[in-house]
Amino acid sequence: METDTQAAVTVSTDGSALANPNGPMGWAWAEHSSGSASPASSTGSSSDCGGASNGTNQIGELCAVLQALRTHQGEYPLLIETDSQYAINCSTTWVAGWKKNGWKNSRHEPVKNSELIRAIDAEITNRRGPVKFKWVKGHAGNPYNEKVDGLARGYAEKCRTGNADGYLPYEGWQSLISSEYGSGIHMPEDAAQVSDTGSAAPDTRFPADNAGTSSAESTSIKGASPISTEDSESLVREIIDSFAAATQQFNAAAERLKDSYERMDSAAAKLDETIRRIDDGTWDNGRQNTLF
Repeated sequence: METDTQAAVTVSTDGSALANPNGPMGWAWAEHSSGSASPASSTGSSSDCGGASNGTNQIGELCAVLQALRTHQGEYPLLIETDSQYAINCSTTWVAGWKKNGWKNSRHEPVKNSELIRAIDAEITNRRGPVKFKWVKGHAGNPYNEKVDGLARGYAEKCRTGNADGYLPYEGWQSLISSEYGSGIHMPEDAAQVSDTGSAAPDTRFPADNAGTSSAESTSIKGASPISTEDSESLVREIIDSFAAATQQFNAAAERLKDSYERMDSAAAKLDETIRRIDDGTWDNGRQNTLF
């Protein structure tokens, strides 16, 4: 293994939807900080982008991560920077539980975009070099985040105007077609990056330098939790659903408690009536004793 003497390659990724959800969608990655004059990607390019006529920003985010992984295989360390906490959590934190639960979420429903998430997990697992993720704040002046945002948004705009054909990884088409926004969409016969048979990038090795990012700033696949200052849309949705379920349980318990109180009130009323009758009987007997 030569990873200790190889420079880290950093790739920024982003996904975009012009009208989220179900608007023209785009994805993009851009490589930087490779410590080499030539790109490390198997395509020989320092960036790539694609999209479709409709979809969601989450599908775009995951497509960008998957394409970045597929074009950056090898032993060198890979750092993926993204402003999507959803993409980071899908790739690191949530995936283990989903696999354990048969790709069902906490509501026992099929995990959305599971085709893309499975593919990302397989790429990370099979990659010889380490993969880390780093969250970056979007639209905050980061030049590479701004670059991939522009690429993704630009491709989505081309799809909107009909100036570009759909270009997604195979699993991206699967996730899109199986989603509620896939009506009328058909996978192209020449869908890019076909699953299971996608060509692997050759090993790309670099001389040592200090272009990498320290592990203190980044999120390792092995064990560490992702850096986060924002909740992802998916996490918020799960919290809301859990709260709604808890509210329903509370309301049901409140109804049962109300019924119990009503039964107690009825029993108390009957007891009061019984006591009143006993008191009336005692008073009548006492009055008779005074008369005779």
